[in-house]
Amino acid sequence: MIHRHEFTVETLLRLHGREMDLSLVTGAGGLSRRITSPELNRPGLAFAGFYDVFAHDRIQILGNTEMSYLRSLPPAERAERLKTTLSFPMPCIIVTELNEITPDVVTIADASGVPLLRTSLPTTRLVSLLNAELERVFAPTMNVHGDLLDVFGMGTLIMGSSGVGKSECALDLIERGHRLVADDQVILRRLSKETLIGRSSDVLKYHMEIRGIGILDIEKLFGVAAVAEEKSVDLVVWLERWNEEVEYERLGIDQQTHLMFDVEVPKYVIPVQPGRNISIMAEMAALTQRLKNSGVNP
Repeated sequence: MIHRHEFTVETLLRLHGREMDLSLVTGAGGLSRRITSPELNRPGLAFAGFYDVFAHDRIQILGNTEMSYLRSLPPAERAERLKTTLSFPMPCIIVTELNEITPDVVTIADASGVPLLRTSLPTTRLVSLLNAELERVFAPTMNVHGDLLDVFGMGTLIMGSSGVGKSECALDLIERGHRLVADDQVILRRLSKETLIGRSSDVLKYHMEIRGIGILDIEKLFGVAAVAEEKSVDLVVWLERWNEEVEYERLGIDQQTHLMFDVEVPKYVIPVQPGRNISIMAEMAALTQRLKNSGVNP
């Protein structure tokens, strides 16, 4: 997982150069420049001499319009506009659709230390891919204590107090054919108003701690089909020790929710007691929520 403070132009090229068909034209010395915003900018107004609202801290995208305008300018005026625009600190410039890049653009970009990249992709396609990746990198994050699994296609986050049996329940679910995303520490990212995506940390990836046994490598024990890189969080299964004084839900009429960021995730409280099969109840919670999401309330 790449953290936002580590996301540089070099990182973008290394991880997504093939997918986005990016190649470096000049400015290799500036590859360590950090990308600090998920937003993109098209600097047409800047090239026209208007800098009052120039979003220079963003990746600059030059499409057909911007490149045609630059080529239409007299060489001396084009050089002046380019030098002024590239004097602002910016991560990089990406020219789309294999537009012709005049030699003076390359020279000025190199002198300014700004990485100049090009791609064969249309502008709208590149912007779509970049937006999706940058939204992931710059999405708000939080760590929660629990286990995240893919249960019948539903991202099921198992939570509860320490020692209540979260990892044991998760291990039983894996044995029953479901997939592990994260154990103990789940990293959540908010991608949209109602979408949370969870994944494991790079250190704990696909490993589980089971009291009395130790650390288990789930990928090696159960195979690659037993693990998943990430998963949306569709419901929370909250495990707690059985309390005789608590009236637990029996009809399922009242839907509880668990607030993470400001997203309300459906929550199912399952009391743990000897003799109760917690993994089956977690499966039933996932299936019940799947029905509710399709408009059917049992």
